[in-house]
Amino acid sequence: MEAYRQGHLDEAAQGFAAARQAYSEAGDAAKAAEMANDLSVTLLRCGRPHQALEAVRGTERFFDELGDRTRAGQAYGNLASALEACGDSVGAEQAYRQAVELFEETGDPENRARTLTAVSQLQLRRGRPLEAIMNMQSALERQPRLNRRQRLLRWLLHLPSKLQGGA
Repeated sequence: MEAYRQGHLDEAAQGFAAARQAYSEAGDAAKAAEMANDLSVTLLRCGRPHQALEAVRGTERFFDELGDRTRAGQAYGNLASALEACGDSVGAEQAYRQAVELFEETGDPENRARTLTAVSQLQLRRGRPLEAIMNMQSALERQPRLNRRQRLLRWLLHLPSKLQGGA
């Protein structure tokens, strides 16, 4: 983690891969899956999306079967990011949707909002602006703390309905 925090991504990827292997050999499948997720995020940042996808695939189901809804949501989000980076927009959107549902279920508004924002950006790239706007509004509505940019965006997204109501 220290190598990751310092931006030494290749070193971090090697460390996460070694940790995943060690946990797997020690019989700690949950920690091995967690390291696989960390490895996936790191590989994405290194520009190696196919390796990231290979690393994360299956961890979402593992955490789901374990009953760990929080880590399952994170794994679905990581899977979605890897699928998107590999060009599978449909699969990415489905995985993002699963993550949103799990974050809603576990009461995690920050990760839910972050994931809805990713869905919105993906939908914009796919030429679906109305759905993107609705998801962005939903992300901003339930987020506990908004920065100045997010407050402005929320105001702008509500402007059409305010103008329509005042006309």
